[in-house]
Amino acid sequence: MKLKAGLAIYLFFCLIGPVVAQRAYFPKTTRYDFQTGLYLSSGDRTPFWLRANQFGIVPTTTPAATFRLGISSDYGKPVIDSGIIRQKKFDWGYGVEAVANVAGNTKILLPEAYVKARYGSVELYAGRRRNTYGLVDTTLTSGSFAWSGNALPIPVIQIGTHGFVPVPLTNNFLAVYAFYNHGWFDNNRTVEHTYLHQKVLYGRMGKPGSKVKAYAGINHQVQWGGYSDKIYGPLTNNGYLPSNWRSYWFVVTSHRNPNKIDTTLPSFEENRVGNHLGTVDLALEVELGSLNLLMYRQSIYDDGSLFYLTNIRDGLNGIRLKNKRTERSFFSINEALFEFLYTKNQGGPIFLIDNPAKRGRDNYFNHSQYVDGWKYNGRTIGSPFMTPGTDVRAGLPNGAIANNRVSLVHFGLSGGIGRVEWLGKLSYSSNIGTYNEPFYKKPTQWSSLFSLMAPVDLGGLGEFQINASFASDYGQLLYNSAGGYLGIRKIISSR
Repeated sequence: MKLKAGLAIYLFFCLIGPVVAQRAYFPKTTRYDFQTGLYLSSGDRTPFWLRANQFGIVPTTTPAATFRLGISSDYGKPVIDSGIIRQKKFDWGYGVEAVANVAGNTKILLPEAYVKARYGSVELYAGRRRNTYGLVDTTLTSGSFAWSGNALPIPVIQIGTHGFVPVPLTNNFLAVYAFYNHGWFDNNRTVEHTYLHQKVLYGRMGKPGSKVKAYAGINHQVQWGGYSDKIYGPLTNNGYLPSNWRSYWFVVTSHRNPNKIDTTLPSFEENRVGNHLGTVDLALEVELGSLNLLMYRQSIYDDGSLFYLTNIRDGLNGIRLKNKRTERSFFSINEALFEFLYTKNQGGPIFLIDNPAKRGRDNYFNHSQYVDGWKYNGRTIGSPFMTPGTDVRAGLPNGAIANNRVSLVHFGLSGGIGRVEWLGKLSYSSNIGTYNEPFYKKPTQWSSLFSLMAPVDLGGLGEFQINASFASDYGQLLYNSAGGYLGIRKIISSR
């Protein structure tokens, strides 16, 4: 199946055409973002927390210089008309960001390049856009398990709601957030021309201003389709993986035993077509006076074991406290976070497809057909603590995702000192590799980060931001490293 991106973008601009004439009534701004900086470390490896969850734009080796330029325009802001808040029915926006990293060689990256349009509560966008998915804190987290923002964004065409939208007839007590997309993986991998199918559905119980709100939902990702001249046998049909419209239906519906319907499928597809993974999430948000409390749980599914609860021990658990009255003191703590990630169970060491109690050996982010793993442009798409073989020390097994059996304790703290913002992270993990290739010495790992952002007035040039970060790795999983980043940033907004 080949979707014509050019036709989709043409239709996209046809949709947003009527919007432009109304633009002046609703304030819109164009944002320009300029940044440059330098990475240095004690070795040639960039410390973990300088590069993790940075959308794949931080080089993995040092020394390195970075130059970043971005331009974006969001939807127009609502206006007050005769005491009523009004928002334009049609609107559109765009964003482009280019990054040049100069290390041993120069790499040019485009972490963002998209156009978007909104009609009421429905949004359509095409291209690359920075996103994370899952119920999780987004500032201090170790990373949402399935989709963390660790890798370069995957180009997609997506339709969905613009944030949470009220369910009719519930007086805004119930709201949903949902989207559906189609994307394209990079071709620098064993299986080329691979597609992404992704959809999410989340619900909120409680009005936006309620003191207690409950959330629940699911995200579903699938790698599917493609061709490889290195994979044969029962895994493919002469190198081809299923990619027709019927196979797409099997992907979307997670259809079990599709080869009973389509006998042309490779025998490997007796379970499902494609590599399915995601999380089922729960969260509770509570207002406690000047504090906001968020508690969340992400339960992992990979091959059906979660349905039978055989891997229920695995998941990401978090609790975050946010201070809503930070302006009252010179020194403030804005947010505090604790997370515990556990992925060592995976349903147990045995996999028997016809025995629900033995649906184990999930092997998170690895797959027999998509042998390069749940990665994009060489980086893990999900939690960065699912470690690629390219990151681990020499002497350890170095498969696509070499380490997916992890227990992690993670802390985060952020605040301010006057006009200076600060942020810290500290992570400790115990790692035992995979069921197929275990780490017999069970290496442990400490990783830390402390960063500062300070505004500086440069006279006629206006206000700039100075960014400084220090990070370190110590343990037996990653190479020991200590290093930092120093950069300067200028943001200009204009109408």
